[in-house]
Amino acid sequence: MAEEAQQKNPHSQTTDSPEANEPQVNQPEQDTTNAPEAAAEADERSELLQKLEQVTAEAEENQRRYLRAVADLENYRKRAQREKDEARRYGCESLASDLLPVLDNFSMGLQAASQHEAGKVFAEGFAMVQTQIRQVLESNGIQPINPVGEPFNPHQHEAVAHQPSDEVPEGNVLAVQRVGFQLHDRQLRPATVVVSSGPAQQTEAKSDESQA
Repeated sequence: MAEEAQQKNPHSQTTDSPEANEPQVNQPEQDTTNAPEAAAEADERSELLQKLEQVTAEAEENQRRYLRAVADLENYRKRAQREKDEARRYGCESLASDLLPVLDNFSMGLQAASQHEAGKVFAEGFAMVQTQIRQVLESNGIQPINPVGEPFNPHQHEAVAHQPSDEVPEGNVLAVQRVGFQLHDRQLRPATVVVSSGPAQQTEAKSDESQA
């Protein structure tokens, strides 16, 4: 009976083989099917990063150009406004310079006419016209420079002579031979003046000292 049982169940027999008693360990199999895809993804990622850096650099450059263009436009706007203001403020400079000799002749004619009895009536009428002309000039920012009694200023006055004076201090304007004019803060022409050299005795003493 035992022999029949062994024949019917051969797997129940034990074996002395060492290989049969060792535990079976499953070795992991290396999956090489995804390697090309991973390499392609890495290359694509690197390419995208390069493109991103390029686009970022271009954006920064465009931003710098934009800011520079805005600054240039603002400077141009300020310069244009400044030139416009100067043109409005000093636009009549050339015309005023041409009119000043005419006004000088007009004044000398009135002065000569007022010295004659027959011409006084006409001189008084034309003096009113002269006043109107000066008012028009002043309304356009043209002011006379008539510095009688004021200290001599070489930036606004042109000295043609020195004369002694007991009334006007030395260095001050004794007389104005030709009135000067300025347009706002810009001088059109200086005033032609005679400067006081002080009292006559003091002037003589200085002259004697210089000769000695």
